[in-house]
Amino acid sequence: MKSTAPIKNNISANSGSALRYGMFISLAFMIASVITCCFSYSNAKQNIANDLNNAMIALAHENRDLWTRPDTIAAIRHLHETTHKPLLYQASDVNFRNPMLKDEAYFTLELINTNNGLHRIGGNKIASDSIIIMPERVADGLAIQVQGFADCSMASIFYASDQTIPGILFSFAILSMASMFIWKKKEPETPETEFIAVSASPSLDGIKLTPMQRQLTQMLLEAPGMKVDKRTLCESLWGNKSNAEESLYTLVKRTKSALAEANMEIVCNRGDSYELRINA
Repeated sequence: MKSTAPIKNNISANSGSALRYGMFISLAFMIASVITCCFSYSNAKQNIANDLNNAMIALAHENRDLWTRPDTIAAIRHLHETTHKPLLYQASDVNFRNPMLKDEAYFTLELINTNNGLHRIGGNKIASDSIIIMPERVADGLAIQVQGFADCSMASIFYASDQTIPGILFSFAILSMASMFIWKKKEPETPETEFIAVSASPSLDGIKLTPMQRQLTQMLLEAPGMKVDKRTLCESLWGNKSNAEESLYTLVKRTKSALAEANMEIVCNRGDSYELRINA
């Protein structure tokens, strides 16, 4: 009888391969969503810095004369000598493209010496570029450095970023995973017992057996678990013969030698039954 076990193996292999490809697609969508989300976040952060730059330039042009007056410079110098901190200018009256920055941004005014080199005020906040305003009547290379800062949280930057594409990619990832789950649930299961029963019947073709040996082997092959008790074998092979067990013992011994070449073996179980085993 032809075995159908390879068909089952092919079906299982194809199912497993499709599942792996499906999970790979979901993972690819998820990774793409994370990458585009990071790019959108970075772009939003850069847009805030650009907004600060534009507002800082407009503010510097508007207040240039005020900030370069000798009394203003003297006040900034006195403040720095007292607090060692730059002068802060709140940005509530500054026009930003992003209205959120009115409450989060501010500008610093610091008196610097251009002869000692320019420097940039850093920090963990979002910072604009710095602009240098040179007073006309102040000697010794003194100048006003202006720089903008935005104290924005990660949540506020994320809210300001465009997450449309990351959201679409994330939705595709969820939909693909859900589709794979539904497909796996709806996939018909092939009964295991059907294939085991069919594939457990090897052919006796090509094995040199006498009619009695073939009849004995066939009985074992067709029996549940390939196991038959001695009494059933004796009655089926010899009927009411008085020395049937001795004849069965001799028949089994000779059949063993014939089946050894086909990787088959007849085993006696506790003296009350015989079992056919197929060695791999």
